[in-house]
Amino acid sequence: MEGGELCLEERVAQLRREGMSAEEIARAMGVDRGWVEELLSAWGEGEEEG
Repeated sequence: MEGGELCLEERVAQLRREGMSAEEIARAMGVDRGWVEELLSAWGEGEEEG
């Protein structure tokens, strides 16, 4: 898929695999952190806040 566009969910998954937190992903993509957290939670990858 080189040179092609990724859908938002695929981009979140890619950034998550690279080790970014939900907050970092939201900032990098310019999207709402809550949406990123909901998406990660739906995938079973939600972050636990301490």
